[in-house]
Amino acid sequence: MMMILFILVLQKSREGSAALILSGQRSDASEMKILQEQTGEGISLAVHFFKVARNIFTLDFGNTIGGKSVVHSIAESFVFTIILASFAGVLAFLYGTGLGIYGHYNPSARKALEKINYIMMAVPVFIVALALLWIFSLSLQWFFPGGVDSGMWFVLPGIALGLKSGSHIYVFTDEFMRRELEKQYVRTATAFGYKKNKIFSKYIFKNMFLPLFSFWLLELGSYLSGAAIVEMVYSIPGIGYLLLRALLRYDINLLVGILVFVAAIMFIITLIQEYIDQVYAGYQGLQDER
Repeated sequence: MMMILFILVLQKSREGSAALILSGQRSDASEMKILQEQTGEGISLAVHFFKVARNIFTLDFGNTIGGKSVVHSIAESFVFTIILASFAGVLAFLYGTGLGIYGHYNPSARKALEKINYIMMAVPVFIVALALLWIFSLSLQWFFPGGVDSGMWFVLPGIALGLKSGSHIYVFTDEFMRRELEKQYVRTATAFGYKKNKIFSKYIFKNMFLPLFSFWLLELGSYLSGAAIVEMVYSIPGIGYLLLRALLRYDINLLVGILVFVAAIMFIITLIQEYIDQVYAGYQGLQDER
């Protein structure tokens, strides 16, 4: 609610008329009146805030400035976002865990992998997105430069998001495995002649899976709320792209609907993560008792 109040304050404090900007110079009085009602012009901040709050509690978000249902607009955009997030999430999980485990299988490659992934973490995601667009779309012409008309539209933006997130998962995996390898049970298993493959698969990865999955859920949530720049670069009509359009068009109804929708998703992800953390804490307690 504080975020919505902040947006309304910014809207009320701007100069000029949003309705005039949206309608153009040739609009008639009836069109201007409709747009003024939709953008909340002519009413006080308190009245506008309580009107928006009432819509949130009744889950009645109304229509966008274009006259389309807010719920329908979000549902259409969410389809593209969930496809993109699913591909990027799977790629990030395979990339991060695969390289993290490989670095401990092959210690000579670990330092190089660390440098590559720390560099990847420092590079903004839009730079990665633009680089992939230039190389694979404009130069090699393997993919369409944007839009969702192609059946493989999600590959390049998914790689851009997945590599960025995968570098975070790599650091998590690498650090977790480093700490596990220093524990007494690994030393004992090694002393009894257990092979490294068996120690990794039977013990370390089993201990790592739940916290790794919990960490991956947070990254997945960031795709659903923070992929706006990548969606803009590749012209994907997802939730992030829709959010930017709502901001640029002063579409309060759509903006509020998106914020509530994203908050609900993050709330569900947080509940799942907390449950996983509780299960892992119970598992760790059982292991300590043994």
